[in-house]
Amino acid sequence: MTAQTPVWAALGAWMLLGAHASWTDLRQAIISRRACWATGTAIAASWAVSAFALGEPGRLARSLAATAAVASLVEITYRIRPSAVGYGDIRLIIVNSLLVSWWGFSCPWWALATGAIAAWPGALMTRLRSGRDATVRCAPALAFGTALVAAFLLVANGPIP
Repeated sequence: MTAQTPVWAALGAWMLLGAHASWTDLRQAIISRRACWATGTAIAASWAVSAFALGEPGRLARSLAATAAVASLVEITYRIRPSAVGYGDIRLIIVNSLLVSWWGFSCPWWALATGAIAAWPGALMTRLRSGRDATVRCAPALAFGTALVAAFLLVANGPIP
């Protein structure tokens, strides 16, 4: 087994979560807590295996620190204005951040920004159609933004940056 194998496993697990979260968010306005935490645990374990296989345990710590920074911001946002974003979206953002933080500290911020930009057209149309109190389904856009950033990072840097 090489250090790349856990990276591909983490990407595969995240792809399943992205598809599942997008589908259930659009159909039922629910993002599964169990699916998010199970996938997040699998990704963290994959990063740990890969980091130790590379002999760089600090890489795992940097990845977790980058994820914690994004998680802190979105948690504060949720506590200040809970109606602005659902907690399922918060969980998905945390797992997305964990995935792309493998490639660097700023990558989770890029994934979050890309997902937010992807959500704007749908959010604008929903607000215009249904008014200010309408709920916007963000999971597909968040997954799309993370997929774009992850694809770019894989092409630019490979699975092991």
